Amino acid sequence: MKDNVVKFRQIEKKPEQTPRKRREPPAWLPFVLLIVLALVIYGLQRSGLFGG
Repeated sequence: MKDNVVKFRQIEKKPEQTPRKRREPPAWLPFVLLIVLALVIYGLQRSGLFGG
């Protein structure tokens, strides 16, 4: 009786393509931008273009 049983393999499903997630900026980026902004303002003040 076992010879008459047909064993089926489960159909392999292709993994679903998930939409690409937006990459979050690194945590240190705001600090670097703040330092760059401070250096720009400092440079403008030293050059006399910013008043003072």
